Amino acid sequence: MNTLKFCETNLNIHESMAKVADKAKTEFTNVDISTEPCLGHCGQCAEMPIALANDQLVSGDTTHVLFERAKNIIGEREVAAPNVRK
Repeated sequence: MNTLKFCETNLNIHESMAKVADKAKTEFTNVDISTEPCLGHCGQCAEMPIALANDQLVSGDTTHVLFERAKNIIGEREVAAPNVRK
């Protein structure tokens, strides 16, 4: 199963990260999404939005970039796409 983990501290430091976590919960239907107290990447966490997608560090200058990079790692097939045929 695919996983997406957010850092609790990162969510508090970068206010728009909460919106990314909510968006991921809505759009990633077959992904185990969690918020952890710490992801162990404190240097990057203080500087920019981060997450772990399938245990791979994902970061971005903006939350939009972070979300798109996480989506690429998780794979398009796991992202909900209403009204789209496969």
